[in-house]
Amino acid sequence: MPKRRYVDLHVRVTNEGDAPRLLIKMAKHLGFSLIALSFDDLRKLGDLKDVKDYARDLGIDVAIRVDLRPSSLNELKGYLRKLRRSVEIIGVYCRDISVARTAARDRRVDVTFYDPENVLSILDEGQLSLLAESGHYVEVNLVDFLHTTPDKQAKALWSYGLVLKRVTRRGIPTLISSGASKIIDMRAPRELYALAFLLLDEKALAREAVSTKPMGLVRLNREKLSPTFIQPGVKVVNEW
Repeated sequence: MPKRRYVDLHVRVTNEGDAPRLLIKMAKHLGFSLIALSFDDLRKLGDLKDVKDYARDLGIDVAIRVDLRPSSLNELKGYLRKLRRSVEIIGVYCRDISVARTAARDRRVDVTFYDPENVLSILDEGQLSLLAESGHYVEVNLVDFLHTTPDKQAKALWSYGLVLKRVTRRGIPTLISSGASKIIDMRAPRELYALAFLLLDEKALAREAVSTKPMGLVRLNREKLSPTFIQPGVKVVNEW
């Protein structure tokens, strides 16, 4: 049986966080096969070749992700037009209902993630129906449970535990990521799995949330970015 490959699909590159090379080195040390480095400052997307080359030399795969935190629907749509062919993963932070609904309808979005304080109100039946139709992934970030009070941690665990039951019933895939921007907040695969099991209450789903689900998403999107791609399972072999 092949060794399971673990993925952290949300390692954030920020001005206040650690440098990309340090994040990559820590991810390799923790035992990940693939991480997605996410950028919310689009000007930082210019140095990607050096970052990927460094990761390749270390023996870890790096996907490039952009996190969108739009202040308006027009801003969201503009970013999606501009970025879909430039990055491997697009995530949208759904801070309110209007952004969440637009992101859920748009198939250019891969992942939606939420504030634990309002996730119950935004991930309602209407949002779940749209996500199920579009094939999006719902992501929970471990960093949301760090650096906060025990009361807020307990509330976040309760809220996500409740909402992920609805997500699972609809067949919407769940991802558990670190959401870390500093190495001190990064966690090993077994710790992400522990959170996944706590929230999903099923071993198979928990394992998939930190391995095969994020790995499959990256593979599919890389296939879509190929110039020979037509649709899933169909590609150009020879051109006349």
